[in-house]
Amino acid sequence: MTTVDGARLDLEIAATAKRLAELLEQRAAIAADAEPAVQAGNPADELRQIARDLGIPVCSQGTVSERDAARLLGRSALTLRNRRLTDQPIPFERVGRTVRYRIDVLAKHLRNGT
Repeated sequence: MTTVDGARLDLEIAATAKRLAELLEQRAAIAADAEPAVQAGNPADELRQIARDLGIPVCSQGTVSERDAARLLGRSALTLRNRRLTDQPIPFERVGRTVRYRIDVLAKHLRNGT
């Protein structure tokens, strides 16, 4: 990995961590008016609640669309597509031609900052 790639990844990690903090603040503000429905400390449950708060549909298999995954990560869908074509993809599932991301995988990605 070159220095430029490393610096770019560091910037992306910092932006992802910042986006997670923003989402958690939004969730806290919304949760202040509602009864807590999430098990504290479970990142996948927290991200699932954030998705609900933002009106993002999560299917019964626990997946979200590419566009919604990008929204949860604070990235563009194009960034996720580009990462799938490089050596740094976030694990995803294909359903026909549709790309879906599992909430637990996205939560792990955010937690690790990768």
